[in-house]
Amino acid sequence: LPTDDGWAFEIKWDGMRVIAEVDAAGVRGHSANGLDVSTRFPELAGLADHLAGHRAVLDGEVAVLDDLGRADFSRLQQRMHVGDPDPVLRREQPVTFVVFDLLHLDATPTIDLPYADRRALLAELVEPGPGWLVPDHQVGHGQELFDAAAATGLEGVMAKRLDSRYLPGTRSSAWRKVKVR
Repeated sequence: LPTDDGWAFEIKWDGMRVIAEVDAAGVRGHSANGLDVSTRFPELAGLADHLAGHRAVLDGEVAVLDDLGRADFSRLQQRMHVGDPDPVLRREQPVTFVVFDLLHLDATPTIDLPYADRRALLAELVEPGPGWLVPDHQVGHGQELFDAAAATGLEGVMAKRLDSRYLPGTRSSAWRKVKVR
């Protein structure tokens, strides 16, 4: 974990990475390898109304959360390959889109903005809903968050430089995944 100033920390969610394009016509979700997963996760459809006419591209993880709010990947596996889940499966294994970045807003790409600015815009744009949330993050105190993640059985934390750009398809030392082992 980085200990110098200039880092934000958030929980590492154990789910399926999805980029969601949202506009008045609806929500189109794409997996990390570019597959259209929109029909797999109809819970995300309400984001179009929630954003009230804004066009946005959101980055996040689709997860099935347990009663304590922890991602349960084994439960997600029951959903992630089902093309059009029936209402019973959707009720038994509901998904939540955990949104952690904003890549585009209306007519403006945001990937060149610093992480801190993108995160502030995201928090203003997306409030928690029936199938989505923007998780908390914190500036500094990464070790405390990591220790809490370890104590509660979470996967780990992500450390992100406050001044970092979003680099599509690229690994960067400005974002660090620190897993609980």
